[in-house]
Amino acid sequence: MNPPNAVEVNRLLQRNYSLLIRGILLRLVIFGALCATPVILAKTGTWDSPVLALLSVAGVLGFVLMAYRFPFALLSLRRCRRVLKEYPLEFRQGMSRKSESRTKYGTVFTVRVKADERGRSPLLRAVDALERHRWPEGGEDGVWFAGDLPFGGVIVVPGSDTLLVVRPQDWDKFAPEREQADPARAERAKRTRLAQRVR
Repeated sequence: MNPPNAVEVNRLLQRNYSLLIRGILLRLVIFGALCATPVILAKTGTWDSPVLALLSVAGVLGFVLMAYRFPFALLSLRRCRRVLKEYPLEFRQGMSRKSESRTKYGTVFTVRVKADERGRSPLLRAVDALERHRWPEGGEDGVWFAGDLPFGGVIVVPGSDTLLVVRPQDWDKFAPEREQADPARAERAKRTRLAQRVR
């Protein structure tokens, strides 16, 4: 399977940015409606009940959560762009999900990506770049990986165009390899922000 070319990578990034913006706009409409409905109903006298206040509270909480998570999604996409620009995409034979947990950043999946080289398939922490909670389908048949394993990278799931930001589950285990990396390799990881331990 041939790796996506530069045009396809740009299309992939544009599609994810578009999905992020559309998701934000949809939430703005929903949360705005939740906040506005009680006010409109109370003013028109159609329905006057303390229950209406709960709708406003839900709308406000939705806005707060969206405002909190949106910057993380934007930063994740920027990191994906840097990684895909710096590192070539390598095909891996498959990706399996070992576990998952919900955090304030979204769902964190623990995955294993198959590699041809023995001992190079460690457990990875994977987070959807758009902060979504659902597991991307299609990874079992193969995924594209860009990055440097001890530092982390980005997984592209074919078909769904899902971008997963990954790093070793056991970050400290790979510390010696990161420390022994040659200057060019370390600088490359620094440019893409992979050298930073996140989340």
